[in-house]
Amino acid sequence: MAKLIKKLDDDYVKDKTADDYKNEFLERRALIAKKTYNKGSIEIEDIYADEYIEQCTLAVGGDVIAQDLLSYWFKHGNPAVPENIELSMKWLFVAGANGNKHSLNKLVLFLNYAFDSIIFSDYYADLCKIIKITNDNYQYLLGEVICQYIVKDLNINTLELTKEKTIKIEFNQLSMQRFTASLNRAMVNVDNYFRKLIEKTKNDKI
Repeated sequence: MAKLIKKLDDDYVKDKTADDYKNEFLERRALIAKKTYNKGSIEIEDIYADEYIEQCTLAVGGDVIAQDLLSYWFKHGNPAVPENIELSMKWLFVAGANGNKHSLNKLVLFLNYAFDSIIFSDYYADLCKIIKITNDNYQYLLGEVICQYIVKDLNINTLELTKEKTIKIEFNQLSMQRFTASLNRAMVNVDNYFRKLIEKTKNDKI
């Protein structure tokens, strides 16, 4: 969790905004769509197939916009890849775990009860002081940590994600139940992490 500790410092609030991430996402979508103008259906499918490979390469390399874009493609489908709720959610968790605030905004409803469990915990006041939580950033600060533990719980590896079969899996309750179960397991570790962080911070001040 070394990366996490680095992200939860004073400079975090100077990071890009959710709108910055959203605009980059929209710009990349538009650039790809522009390549398909006045093209036939076969050409369009080939363009998206090539772009899928390109975005997968970028996503594995840590590009959070590519990770978010892959999630979007699998949520809605495109000429080269079918709708797949499983892959869509996994890529969204990866993007959120890497600090993409636009992705974290998309996960707010899914993570809502998890936020509440932290906010109403006995350690939240201390946590707010340590990582400078405000009403404007709590979803991003807490959401990133939660997503990191979900990624760990689901044993998500970005390279392996790109190798999964791109079969059609529409939104379904069974898939969401599995993701909710993962969230529940992750929250045990999130709680432990925050408690240890607070304890360590207090001990360092002694």
